[in-house]
Amino acid sequence: MNKLLPLTLICLSAFTPVLIASEQNSLVYVNQNFGFNVPGYNYAQAELPCEIDKNLVELLVKDSAKSGLTMEPVNTTEKVNNGTIPVLLIDIEQLALGKDFSFGTKTEDNLPKVQVTAAILRGEDLQTAKHTCAIAVLNELTPSSNILDLGVNYSICSATKKCLKDLSKDIVEWASPLVK
Repeated sequence: MNKLLPLTLICLSAFTPVLIASEQNSLVYVNQNFGFNVPGYNYAQAELPCEIDKNLVELLVKDSAKSGLTMEPVNTTEKVNNGTIPVLLIDIEQLALGKDFSFGTKTEDNLPKVQVTAAILRGEDLQTAKHTCAIAVLNELTPSSNILDLGVNYSICSATKKCLKDLSKDIVEWASPLVK
C-alpha cells in the first residue's frame, strides 16, 4: 500500500493545475472613462448627474464576480489597447429625467431612463450592443410625468441607482459569453 500512495499523489498533483485554472474568473478591463474618452480617443462624455459613471463601474465590478468574470477598472490607453485582455467600453447615450431634464439625444419619448452602448474590445475586434433601463415606470410617476415628482420615497439619484443595478446585470449577462 505504501507504494500506491506516492503514485496517487503524483497523479493528483498532475491534475491540480488544471482544476485551479478552470476555477479562475476571466479577466476583463472596464474603461472608467465613459464615452471612450481615454487619451487618443477624440470623444468627451458630458458630465452627468448622480455620478452614474462611477456607480455603474462599481456595479459592473460587483456583478461580474457573480458571473465568473473579474472586471478591473482601468483608465489608460495602454490597458484599453492591450490587444489580449478584453475591455468593456461604455458610452452613455441618454439620461432622460423627464421633459426638461434630459442629457444626450432629445426624443419625443421622455420616459425616465438610462441608455448606453456597451462594447467589448479585444484586439481589433469590437462588438457592441445597446442597453436601456427604466428609472421609473409610469405608475410611479405623478400626473405631471416628471421624475422630479417621484415623492418622498425617491430622489432622482436613488431612482437612477436602482436603474443602474438592472443595467449592470444586463450588461454583464451580455458580455459574459463574449469574453469567456
